[in-house]
Amino acid sequence: MPYAKKNTQGIGLIEIIISVSVLAVGLLGLLQAFPRGIATEKGLEYATIASELAQARLEEYVSYAYADIATGTIEAQVPVSADTGSLLHKFLRTTEVSLVDQFLNVTETDIGLKRITVTIAWPSTTGGAARTTTVRTLVSNR
Repeated sequence: MPYAKKNTQGIGLIEIIISVSVLAVGLLGLLQAFPRGIATEKGLEYATIASELAQARLEEYVSYAYADIATGTIEAQVPVSADTGSLLHKFLRTTEVSLVDQFLNVTETDIGLKRITVTIAWPSTTGGAARTTTVRTLVSNR
């Protein structure tokens, strides 16, 4: 039976350097994904907070009697919290109340229908322009 030739060559230095380089490039790409993922998650958290703040403001106005709801711009870019150390200080609220007709067009005549619009703005977590969310509801004179 013939003897099989054994491969006694080891891994060379060049192969090791290439392998480590490929691994380093892959790991650097993966590590760069984490900060962007964290910023995206923070942006989604802020969007959820903004939606809840806007909904809470709408519910507050819906609890008022129709006659007690003044028309016009009630708040214009007012921080939700006066505490500058609070996260909610970053959120700016605009509240507008308009008289609308049966087709939901803004009108000067009060037919017993008001549209309440609440807009919450907050700074982008990834840079760029501020983000906003707007919610609206109608209140009728019962």
